[in-house]
Parts: sequence; structure tokens; C-alpha cells
Amino acid sequence: MLSRFLHFLFAIPILFLTSCIEGEEEIWIDWDASGKIRAHYEFPPILRVRLGDPKVFIIAIRDLDKREEGIEIQELFFEQVGSKLVFHLEATFGDVTELQKISERNADILVKDTGMDPAQSEAIVGSMSLAMQGLNISFQREILLNGMFPERVIKNPQYLGSSNFRYQIHLPFPVKSSNAHAVTNDGKSLEWIFLLKEHTQEPLEMSLNTRIALPWWIWAIAIILILIVTWLVWRRFFQR
Repeated sequence: MLSRFLHFLFAIPILFLTSCIEGEEEIWIDWDASGKIRAHYEFPPILRVRLGDPKVFIIAIRDLDKREEGIEIQELFFEQVGSKLVFHLEATFGDVTELQKISERNADILVKDTGMDPAQSEAIVGSMSLAMQGLNISFQREILLNGMFPERVIKNPQYLGSSNFRYQIHLPFPVKSSNAHAVTNDGKSLEWIFLLKEHTQEPLEMSLNTRIALPWWIWAIAIILILIVTWLVWRRFFQR
């Protein structure tokens, strides 16, 4: 009985650490590759030490906003709300293909300026790959969360309960294939929901492949231009 009680006492800090970890990211992409992003994460206050000082973190992200012309922050806060430490970001971007480069350019700077645990930063952001070949687009993102949790949680994932991370992408055209858990809006909106207890060692993986579907009026303009060029060539060389 005593050993069970001691085990319970030792487990309390772990439960407090992991019971309210939630995350949500949502991104909207327009036809011209511009768009907006919303990120909202909730952590137990005990993770403050690993994440760094929230006020310093806000200053560092504001400095990033000043350095980078490709992204503009509309809303940003990182503070304790009730019993949770909440990070919230809303921003617009001019070209989605530049987001990866912006992230790579500033990753080390953010870690240095904020004092954040590098493993914590890598766990949240992960690795991203966006490739475009002609009209074909492929996107892959992998997030390995084991840098976020103490060893005891990794060995006993049940401590995480129903905590989850959710990701959504909204495109102006339907995807051809993906590993999304839900696809709606005629194939244009994708959603992934990951239970953290299932991914303490296995990475969170998101992927999609698609082809840009050009609107009908672009094809109409192209055909008209071809006809005009054909007529001009015929008139120039054959009508005399």
C-alpha cells in the first residue's frame, strides 16, 4: 500500500506537466500563394522554464516580424491564462513557399534570443518540405515530440490522456492524395488530429500531393493568344 501511495505522489508532477498540452495550427492559402496562419498552443506553466520567458519570446518574434518582409503579424500573445500557459499567433504571408525559408533563417536566432530549449523548439516546429515542379506541389511535415516530454512520460504515454495536436490546411484547389485524417470542402480542406500519447516516440507525419488546377479563364486567354499569334504569323508570311 505504501509503495502504491509513493508511486502516486511521484506521478503527480508528471500528471500536472502533461494534462493540458494542446495545440492547433491552421493555414489558409490563396491562388497567388499568399495566405494567413493561425497557431494556438496551451501548456502547463511548469514548462515555462523549458520554453523560456514569455515576454522575451514575444520580443524575439516581434523582431522577426521586423526582419522579414514576407510575413506580417496581426495578433500575438504568450502569457498565463488561468492555469495554462497560452501561445497564440495570427499572421499573413505573401508567399507560402517562403515560410520554410523564414523558419530556417530564424530558428537559431529565436533559440538564442529566448533561451528556449532547442529540443522544445524542434518538437513544436519540426521539419517541413514544400516542393513545386511545374504545376505539381508536394508538402511534407514531420514533428518528433520526444524532446518535449520527460523520459517517464515517454515510457508511460498514458500520462498524456486525451491531449492532442491538430493541424488544418485550406487550399484553393483540391488535393490528389494525402495522409490527412479528414478531407472536406471538395478536397480543398485537410485536417490531421494526433493523440500525443500515440506519438511520444513515433513522429507526427503530414503529407499531401496535388496539382494546381488552373481556372477556365486562363485556358481561354491562352487559346485566344495562340489564335492571335497564329493569325499574325499567317498574315506576316503568307498574306502579301
